Amino acid sequence: MTIMKLTKKHLFYFLISAFKDILRPRIISIVIMPFIGSFLVWGIITYFLWGWLTSLGVSLYNVGWIQSAVLWLKEYVVISEDPFVFLTTFGITLGVILPLALISALLITSIFLVPVIVDEIRKTDFPTLLKKSNSIFAGTGASLSLSAKYFFTWVGTLPLWVIIPGGNIIIPFLLLAWFNSRLFTWEVLIEIADKNEVKLFIKNQRWELFGLGLITAFLYFIPFVNFIAPVLTAASFSRYCLNRLYFQRQQFEKLP
Repeated sequence: MTIMKLTKKHLFYFLISAFKDILRPRIISIVIMPFIGSFLVWGIITYFLWGWLTSLGVSLYNVGWIQSAVLWLKEYVVISEDPFVFLTTFGITLGVILPLALISALLITSIFLVPVIVDEIRKTDFPTLLKKSNSIFAGTGASLSLSAKYFFTWVGTLPLWVIIPGGNIIIPFLLLAWFNSRLFTWEVLIEIADKNEVKLFIKNQRWELFGLGLITAFLYFIPFVNFIAPVLTAASFSRYCLNRLYFQRQQFEKLP
C-alpha cells in the first residue's frame, strides 16, 4: 500500500498506529502526564479561587437578564432549588474550568510530548525527515493563539448549546476536532518544517486534518480512554503529518 493511499483514504490507520506508537518505552512512561498535570493545576487553582468565583457568581446572578434566563431554563431543564448554586457550579465549571482544563492537557501534550513522539516515529519510519527545531517551545506562540481562539469560541457558543437540539454534544465535539487538527498539526510540523511550509500544509490538507480531528475527538468521550486521549491524538497526528509530508517531499524531488 502506497503512502498516498494511507494518507488520503485511511485516516483510521493513523489512529490504530497511535495505539502501537504510545507503547514505545520513551512514550509510555509519560502517557498520563497531560491528564495528571492538568488535573493538579486546575484542581489547585479552583480550590484557591473558589471564593472569588462564588462572589463572581453572585454578581452575575444580580444581573436582571441572567435571572430571567435562569427562570426560562427552569422550564426545560432540571435546576436545583437554589438557582444561584446552579449558576455558580454549572456555569463556571462548564464555561471556564472545563475548557481551560482541556486546553491545559492539550498544551502540555503538544509542547512537551509531541517532540518526543515525533522524534521516535521520525527515527524509525522517516529518517530522511530531518529535525529542524531544537526547542520544545518552537510552536508555543501559535499554540497559545489557537488555544485563545478555542476558549473564546467555546464561551461564545455556550447559548447555542441550549438553543440547538443536541448542541451540548455537537458543538464541543466539532470545536475539539478543529482544535486537535490545528494544534497538533502545527506542533508536529514545526519540528521538521519552517512556518511557511506548515501553513501551506494546513491549507492543502485542511479537510483531511479535520477528518482526523473528528476521529480523535471521539476518544475524549470514551471513559478511561479519555485519560490518554491527548497522547493518542498527538501520536495520530504525528504519524499522519510525517507520512504526508514525506510523500509530498518525495513527489517534489521527482519533479524535473
